[in-house]
Amino acid sequence: MSACASVRIAVFLLATSMRPVVADIISDITTSDSDEFNALNIKAEMFWKPILAAAEDVKMEKHLALYAHAEDVIKSLPAENEYVRKTLRESLDHLKKADDASFKQAIASARVAKDKLETPRGSGAIGFSFLTGGDRFSFLQTALKQFIGGSSYPEKLVEHVSERQADILPVLQGASGVAGNILSDSRLASSKGFDVMKYDIYNEGVPKTPKIAKDLADKIVDAAGETRHRFTKAITELANGIARDEQEKHEDASVTVTKASLRGLHVSVAKAEARISTKSSLLASAQIIDL
Repeated sequence: MSACASVRIAVFLLATSMRPVVADIISDITTSDSDEFNALNIKAEMFWKPILAAAEDVKMEKHLALYAHAEDVIKSLPAENEYVRKTLRESLDHLKKADDASFKQAIASARVAKDKLETPRGSGAIGFSFLTGGDRFSFLQTALKQFIGGSSYPEKLVEHVSERQADILPVLQGASGVAGNILSDSRLASSKGFDVMKYDIYNEGVPKTPKIAKDLADKIVDAAGETRHRFTKAITELANGIARDEQEKHEDASVTVTKASLRGLHVSVAKAEARISTKSSLLASAQIIDL
């Protein structure tokens, strides 16, 4: 038997016999592998989930219904209200352009975010080796990491942050390319809508604007504001995610996991308080009725 093989067997037997003791010691002085794995997943979810939520918030059903209603109203206006008809048409067209660009950008963002959340990096199977041989050698793996330079988690985290920045770059470039048009068209939609609402107020001798036309103009203004708000919110989520990732790319895994646990606790407490508040309100209402 070679000297190298003898050393390997001796190390294995010693490690096996001392497993309970070594495991206790290592668990006291290291961040666990599970914490590191969880921390990487938490970082990924914190980056991608707000982007996905902002993208999915762009629901077009309400605006599509508004388009159909607007077409009916515009067609029904008397010939004497030609200026109002023309201005409403322009307002609606600008809203459609803003919505179209915003929706396409949201689809692109959602596609990337869903793909990264559904197939997280490093989720594949890990091949067997002396250092990754499953639970039997996990405590020895942790111990050896300490002696040969510590965990690779810091490097993994920095690498993941860099990869997320590369993954989100096309989305940022797309948003940058359409931002001017979305903001300009949504503002023009609002401006034209306000022109319709005040037309017969600030101009003498013009036909009275039908209420149905003013109501439509008001709805288009609101819709344009929603489109603008949702787009800027999505851009804000992108910027916040990149900034947070960069600021926390050297954060210890145990800190990340603890912060996530505290956030979960705060959410649970808030939900419990809301339920208590609702029950208290119902109870107070019932007591008033009894009185």
